[in-house]
Amino acid sequence: MVSMRRSGFALRDATAAEIAEWDALVLTNPDGGQWTQSSAYATVKRTERLHPRHLVLEGPETVYALALEHRSLAGRFWYFATGPGASFEHFGAIADAIRAARDGAAKGVYAVKVEPFEVDTPERRRALAAAGYRAANPVQQNTYTVLVDLTRPVDEIFAGFKKSLRNHIRYAERNGYRVEKVEPGEETYRTMYALMQTVSGGKGVEGMKPYEYYRTLWGAAVAQGSGHFWFGYDGAHDGPQASAFMIRFGRYALAKDGGSVPDRAIRGGAHLIRWRAMQWFKEQGAEVYDAYATPPSWQADDTSHRLHGPGVFKRVFGPIVDHLPTHDLVLDARRYRLFLRLLLPIERRVRRRPWGIW
Repeated sequence: MVSMRRSGFALRDATAAEIAEWDALVLTNPDGGQWTQSSAYATVKRTERLHPRHLVLEGPETVYALALEHRSLAGRFWYFATGPGASFEHFGAIADAIRAARDGAAKGVYAVKVEPFEVDTPERRRALAAAGYRAANPVQQNTYTVLVDLTRPVDEIFAGFKKSLRNHIRYAERNGYRVEKVEPGEETYRTMYALMQTVSGGKGVEGMKPYEYYRTLWGAAVAQGSGHFWFGYDGAHDGPQASAFMIRFGRYALAKDGGSVPDRAIRGGAHLIRWRAMQWFKEQGAEVYDAYATPPSWQADDTSHRLHGPGVFKRVFGPIVDHLPTHDLVLDARRYRLFLRLLLPIERRVRRRPWGIW
């Protein structure tokens, strides 16, 4: 049985000194720190007209929480992307703290979207509902993902892959597929973006955003020291045949973006890139490789799902892990309904973002 502790938390705005050390403080969170709670992610989301709020939850544990604030006629809507990074048992007390701060740090906020990075179970859903949260749609693409434990010996990690994957990796190595960790910069970014447009048999990445968005994201991660690029060469193309951009923040190595040309001279190259990256991240102290973005486990074999192809590619590394979807804490039901029924549909059309505002 999962239960919520209701011991007190207080919510306040972070100080200037705390904001200056934000990433280091996020890494002290009980969940070990998530990149989507970091300063680099705040930089990216400013370009999408979201307003970063640096907040601190103080109580039985201290949590440094980045809220992305969406502003509309309804008021302010907060989203804690893969957060806040508290222990799950404290999400009830955190709801109480947010409600209590409506005349303070949370003034004008009509709803708060949380996203605990916890395995989805009926018990956890019931605990969140009892604390006043409403289940909503997933936002982060690694709500459903494949996770690889990097704390094990390298041979043990490799042995845990499906036999077909092990054979593909060995084949690529045996036939001279070359993997390079490349320096960031405009040329790397342009090449990466071009390869993302030809992935999945030439169809490109589903829901791909404009180049400037990725340039901002990659540049912010690189400036933070968390962003890394790998290119793979099969000798049959003028340039790389495949690519990967990954983020190391705290415990996690996140395989954020990937691309390739549809025809390849050596099979297994894209998987070899991931395997080499895993080994590099392990050497750097990462504990978990997050393959990022698959269908939910119950739709893994649904060929109509938009992430079916990427899911097939990633499932050879391990089983899909289903995390909790986002949950909304509604502080003002009237304004919340106004936003969902009237303002959100308009914003989706005007901003041409059918997938949402976050």
